Amino acid sequence: MYTIAKTMASIAYKWTASIALMFSLALIAGIWHLASNSMIACGFLGAFFIFAGTRPGTKLLLTAAAASAGYAAAYKLLGGRFDHAYLVALISAGAFLGLGSITVMAWQAIWTPDNRPDRLSNQKPALRDALVLPVFSLVAGLGMNWANSIPLRTYDHLLYAFDGVLLRIAPGQTVAALWSTFPWIGVAASTAYQCLLIFPPLYRGWALNRGLRSGVNLMHAFVAAGVAGFIFYQVCPAEGPVYAFGAQFPNHLPDWREVSLAPYLSAGVHNAIPSMHMTWALLVLWSAFELGPLALALAGGLVGLTLLATLGSGEHYLVDLVVSVPLAFAVWNAFRRDKLRAALGFSLVCAWLIYLRSGAFLLCPSIVNWIFIAATLAAVATAEYLGDRAAWGLNPALSARQ
Repeated sequence: MYTIAKTMASIAYKWTASIALMFSLALIAGIWHLASNSMIACGFLGAFFIFAGTRPGTKLLLTAAAASAGYAAAYKLLGGRFDHAYLVALISAGAFLGLGSITVMAWQAIWTPDNRPDRLSNQKPALRDALVLPVFSLVAGLGMNWANSIPLRTYDHLLYAFDGVLLRIAPGQTVAALWSTFPWIGVAASTAYQCLLIFPPLYRGWALNRGLRSGVNLMHAFVAAGVAGFIFYQVCPAEGPVYAFGAQFPNHLPDWREVSLAPYLSAGVHNAIPSMHMTWALLVLWSAFELGPLALALAGGLVGLTLLATLGSGEHYLVDLVVSVPLAFAVWNAFRRDKLRAALGFSLVCAWLIYLRSGAFLLCPSIVNWIFIAATLAAVATAEYLGDRAAWGLNPALSARQ
């Protein structure tokens, strides 16, 4: 009798959890306006890539598709907004597919015994990875709103001056001129920037599909980089040239010598330095080395387009991208448990932020600042190369002997 009651209670719990899950996902889709919020939609779309990477089989894929259709229908019936822009509409369709994928993986986690030997018992780790981006987006949004709830001292003019010391023409102005001449480059860069959050789960799913088990989980590295970036934002708060100079960007920017370099109060979003978009793109690039030439080429293109988008949109200064390189290096090596290289990366980030905030670069000629940039990039490249040649795909024979 006790066994029967225990079994019935277990079944009731599983049904309650399963139904609550579906209602929660439908509610989240409505609250976050899933079909008109491209950033949140990218996060849920990524869940599908991770689910597909586990090789779930045709039956489960069709089940996920059916569940996604149900979520989309419920969203529509409840009056949810749909963005008519082609790209956002496409991402939104994938986001509902991601909701269906999360549902299937969660149901498998709830109903499949832990001791089951087949691949269905491995859905829990994939489910945790699939939930990383949606949860991170929510927490990051709340964190940024809290951090920027009061005006902060902003150091945009110092960052603008650093770029001015390096180059006669502001990088953002140069990229904007490039886009005017070749509009398709601007479209490609803006698309990559808007869809960046798709790539970490895509590459994680790619690795799962290939059966690769490296020491770095890209989704975990993504979150760690975001947390580190949020902390570093507070060291040298800045918004980006499009916010600091408004309508003057990109074609009517003042000479940096004519701008007051004193920090000023601003209630904007201070997420310029380091550039998290570039940091995340670099983490995707690092993860691509174990996936082969195609993955590497796509990731390299992502990094290049992200560089153009961050500058051309006015969201970042050139130096923001420089500082993102040691940050990505530090996070990657922290997950490889390489304390020395992680410490090197974080030390370089801190040194750059202090150097910029203090204005010490104004005492150095332009060539010295270029040397500092070159030394930073060379230090990261050399340390990574010497640390693990196989990770760069340069000497597999050496790796095999080791």
